[in-house]
Amino acid sequence: MKFGLAVSGRAEPARLERMAVLADDLGYDSFLVTDHFMLPDSNNHIDVWSFLPYLAAKTSRIRLGTCVTPIPFRQPAILAKSISSVDNLSNGRVILGAGFGWFKPEFDGYSKWYETKERIAFTEEAIQLMQLLWTKNEGAVNFQGKYLRSEGAVIEPKPVQKPHPPIWFGGHLSQSLRMAGEYGQGWMPIGPRWFDESYPKPDQYSIMKNKIVEKLRRRKDITEQKFVFTILINSTDLTKLRRDIEDYIQSGMNYFTLGEKAKSDDSLRTIETVAKEIGHSL
Repeated sequence: MKFGLAVSGRAEPARLERMAVLADDLGYDSFLVTDHFMLPDSNNHIDVWSFLPYLAAKTSRIRLGTCVTPIPFRQPAILAKSISSVDNLSNGRVILGAGFGWFKPEFDGYSKWYETKERIAFTEEAIQLMQLLWTKNEGAVNFQGKYLRSEGAVIEPKPVQKPHPPIWFGGHLSQSLRMAGEYGQGWMPIGPRWFDESYPKPDQYSIMKNKIVEKLRRRKDITEQKFVFTILINSTDLTKLRRDIEDYIQSGMNYFTLGEKAKSDDSLRTIETVAKEIGHSL
């Protein structure tokens, strides 16, 4: 089983860089960074899609991405171009973590806020447009939706990854699960100790995976080996962490993602210990 790392973009950028380089050396499969401009308790957050190309130059193997990018927050065609560029700069190592967004002041300050139903509909249009831009090999893209319009757009160079960089959807509400099954290559909800207790417990995770995401995934003929079922399990003592991992593996998790807020340099020791004591034995 592969194992990855999800970190907070509010952490000191130099520390995040050290963590990415160390995680690359330790065998972590991915390094995912939260994607915000503003948050309720701190606005000191690195711009992720500016930061990932920098990390691409500092690492050689580890995959780089977000957990998660609020799709309605950014202009989707421009985001698609940025992701394609980073995929080329990293030689095919980008993962797009995708979500609907939730913090209204962030949207009010930098973008446009839609209520939940519209953010979901916007996200679906955006993913359709982005995938079209990444995969249309001949001619320009013309797209007309309720929220988005694109006329004569061309992305070159195309992403290195084919047909396009993998999209892992966050969240565990019904529409998040539907989007993961219909458009995604992975499902990545928040788990223990990352935020609060409003995350899918192992029994709920199993039901969501099997009754919703799996049914939609099978329609696309994507094998389970190629679809990532993960959940962010925040760091704690090794005994508790092992128990959480085992519980979610029993519930269908096939990829372990360690959550680390990176508030101090202790986080570097934590990710090294977890890799050596747990990750390499999965």
